[in-house]
Amino acid sequence: MSTVIEYTMFVQPAAFDEVMAAYIEFADAFGVDNPSEDLILVTGDRDGGVIRGIGIFESNLEAEIAVDESVFVRFRERVAPHLTEEPIREALDLVHIFVKD
Repeated sequence: MSTVIEYTMFVQPAAFDEVMAAYIEFADAFGVDNPSEDLILVTGDRDGGVIRGIGIFESNLEAEIAVDESVFVRFRERVAPHLTEEPIREALDLVHIFVKD
């Protein structure tokens, strides 16, 4: 069963654009280099200071392996000074997806 990982960060207001740009850069590089990731979404709520990455992996094992990949570690280290609290990582089962052509 596919696994959905939601990675939520709480960002200092002055750093929102910088962290968003870093997240997009990371997501693009990670998606290209990681064959087990099927989809990556990055969402932002500027007023709330929240940025979320949502990734769909082939399995929970692939999702767990990705946490320790150097590109993800470097991304987390890069944005850490701009966060107001620890990010939250949640693993969910993918139950249904609909994509309109």
